[in-house]
Amino acid sequence: MLLNLKTGRVPGYNEGQAPLIYLTTSVQRVQDAGCQFVFSDGHGLARFTSWYDDLAQLDKVDWNLVTARYWLDLPDDNDRQRRKQAEFLVWRSLDWGLIDGIGVLNEQVKADVEAILARYPARPHPNVEIRAQWYYY
Repeated sequence: MLLNLKTGRVPGYNEGQAPLIYLTTSVQRVQDAGCQFVFSDGHGLARFTSWYDDLAQLDKVDWNLVTARYWLDLPDDNDRQRRKQAEFLVWRSLDWGLIDGIGVLNEQVKADVEAILARYPARPHPNVEIRAQWYYY
């Protein structure tokens, strides 16, 4: 989806990647907080994607592919795109206090996010970091 946003292939959206931020936490923090969650070994809409709710099954996710920069299907492995899109979903909501970081594209977005956080001094302020490698060039 991020590539579609970058290349203008989402009808009605033309702002690119910059406004999109990543809120980060850890699966352990989510579990320790008692949140219900599921995760998949691939794109959630594929019929043959499997779903799990036990962190002991995280080895079912193809982590090398999830973290790969290039992930097109190949003649000897035509399931790469589906596996790259593994998901971790939290039921209903995630408390803001569980967010431990915010990843942004550039300095301008970092400044914008920090200004928003400054408006809420009583709330936890996760570290905001430029993570350009999480976006398409």
